[in-house]
Amino acid sequence: MVQAIDNRTDLVARLVRTGPHPRLAGWDRAEVDVLDAEPVAGYADLLSSNVGQRMLFAVPSPLMTDAVPGSTIRARARLAASGEAMAENRPAPGTFVVEPPK
Repeated sequence: MVQAIDNRTDLVARLVRTGPHPRLAGWDRAEVDVLDAEPVAGYADLLSSNVGQRMLFAVPSPLMTDAVPGSTIRARARLAASGEAMAENRPAPGTFVVEPPK
């Protein structure tokens, strides 16, 4: 098993679609267009290279209840050992926000 280095990136993304994650119970797999990314102090930044690209993003299902296509998602995320981008399971206040489409 490959171990990923401890990493975090603050992402801003536009939701394209979402649905149940095929392998993680209680999680959604969101397809997003990455609009912006900022490193988090003290952590490696492994996701900024995705700005301007579409990617798959695992998010705890309860965090996605208000998300509809076109929503902007602001999230702290990490690149897991599986190679999948994942939101924090229990985000600190203000580190996961869903904004409705404009």
